[in-house]
Amino acid sequence: MSIKRTKMLAVLKERKAPGVNIKMVPLPKLQKEEVLVKVIYASICGTDIGIYDWNAWAAGHIKPPQIIGHEMVGKVMNINTSSKTDIKIGDLVSSETHIFCLNCYQCQIKNYHICENMKLFGIGRNGSFAEYATIPLRTTWKNDAKIPVETMSVQEPLGNAVNVVTKARVKGKKVLVMGLGPTGLCAGAVAKAYGAKEVVGVNRREYRRRLAMKMGFDWVVEKVDPQEYGTFDVVLEMSGNRLGIQIALDAARIAGKIIAFGIPKENINIDWGKYMINKELAIESVFGRMIWDTWKDTTKLLVSGKIDLRKIITHRFKLSEFEKAMEIMKSGEAGKILLEP
Repeated sequence: MSIKRTKMLAVLKERKAPGVNIKMVPLPKLQKEEVLVKVIYASICGTDIGIYDWNAWAAGHIKPPQIIGHEMVGKVMNINTSSKTDIKIGDLVSSETHIFCLNCYQCQIKNYHICENMKLFGIGRNGSFAEYATIPLRTTWKNDAKIPVETMSVQEPLGNAVNVVTKARVKGKKVLVMGLGPTGLCAGAVAKAYGAKEVVGVNRREYRRRLAMKMGFDWVVEKVDPQEYGTFDVVLEMSGNRLGIQIALDAARIAGKIIAFGIPKENINIDWGKYMINKELAIESVFGRMIWDTWKDTTKLLVSGKIDLRKIITHRFKLSEFEKAMEIMKSGEAGKILLEP
């Protein structure tokens, strides 16, 4: 499809400082082995807050000027490839954030999500908070038409949750979810869909606790009282909060399992002897989604109706209203926020 325009609206990180600029920029040029998409929806991630605030992580990963945003759904407008592909013009696609190299050891053993030379969509290259975006063909996911379009841009956090829960092996187990951001909310819902006996969520915000009940949690509390709830077979640590991590260590039963997903903003000290030796805890970690197995599992959950992401989409804004959307996102009084160019 030809596009007559030469400019588009985008959220641009122009300076190594807090804040962004919302301005007209040139349309992206389609490179070899890429697709050009017209963005339909993009959603704000917790990572985008750190980029907006210009925290230490953002300073180490982003080189301004750059268009940010990585969770999206868009319509394919053009494809530049000489290879065979099932992606067609007009398809609705999303982007896998982890852009893998195909050459390193991890790629050779199909751990594409932890590629040694990985680049990140919307972080290491221009992303989806814009009217148009380009995506490497190898990280373009063709969406199932049975999935509601507005939820297609929220598949990445759901995919994270699917990978976390899959690794935890929750069937028949008592599960604690620490932190009820969008990925934590999804993790509880996936745990129930995958046969967990009981799922308890912990979050200090009442707003998020209400969302968790909508997503099918059995119990949602502000803090865990071992006298009341006992210990848990599995703890999904989704908060990255120092206190949350300590609670996870204490709440896991002897020989229980903790899945670490939330990224702390500070160094975390662990009493190694108490938790790793005496308690024999198994701690595993998750970084992103298995490519493409997790996406396939995510699609099954969405098509079957076992997970309805519309329950956590709480706000919608025009792309031009990004500052207002970010203000609400930072308040914590939101689930998932959609941006519409």
